This record gives sequence, structure tokens and C-alpha cells, in this order.
Amino acid sequence: MKVKFVPQNIEIEVTPEKTLLQHCNDNRIEVKSICKGVPSCAECRIRIVEGEHNVMPPNKAELNLIGNSYFLDGRRLSCQVRCFGDITVDFSEQLERAENSSKKIRGFKSNKPVESHAIQDTMLLSEKPTNDPKKQ
Repeated sequence: MKVKFVPQNIEIEVTPEKTLLQHCNDNRIEVKSICKGVPSCAECRIRIVEGEHNVMPPNKAELNLIGNSYFLDGRRLSCQVRCFGDITVDFSEQLERAENSSKKIRGFKSNKPVESHAIQDTMLLSEKPTNDPKKQ
């Protein structure tokens, strides 16, 4: 049995004993998964474009996570899909996630040491408050 991944045009051999996520990990195909197949995160979503009849329908746990997306566009959790025949998987969503996660900037780090002049429990004011209504 083979699984073909589009748009990369990669094919791997699979067995029903392992999930699609496990086969991807074995073949160094990166699938984003925080829960590592529990299922609890729904990060490993894929879409089966051909051969839907060669996989079992989603169970309750999977439907609770993916909701209506299964019925709308056929998305599934790769940690729950076991193949019993050849399928073709649209891997675009996973590629997009990998691209977006590598581009995120989460902060700024400088190599210059910065000295702080803050004093704990003290407020520093640069001007004295006035009662002049024009300045308020």
C-alpha cells in the first residue's frame, strides 16, 4: 500500500499497523503535532484527496476535534488515519504551517548590554506637578 503526498509528489509504503503520522515520522516527513498522536491538538490535519474508501471513517475523538471540517472538505487527523489501500494526501496545510511557523518573530534580542535605571517601589517624575489648568 502506498500513500502519495501532493504537492511534494512523495510516495511512501504503509501498513495498517501504524497511523499515517507514525509512517510520516518514520520517513522523515514533517507533520506538526503537539500531542504526538493522543489526539488532543488537531495540529496534524491533512486532507485525503483520493482513496477515502481505503481508510476507516473518523471515530468520536477525532470528530470532536475536527468538527465539521471532515464533512466540509474531508480533512482528517493523520494521527488517527490507518490505511488499508492506496491513498493520496493533500499536504498543503502542513507545508503552510511549517512555513509560517519558521517566519514568526517572537521577540527581539540584542547583544548590547543595557543598564536599567529603575528603582523598585519608587516612581520617578521628570516634572513637578502644577495646578495650572493650561498645562493639563
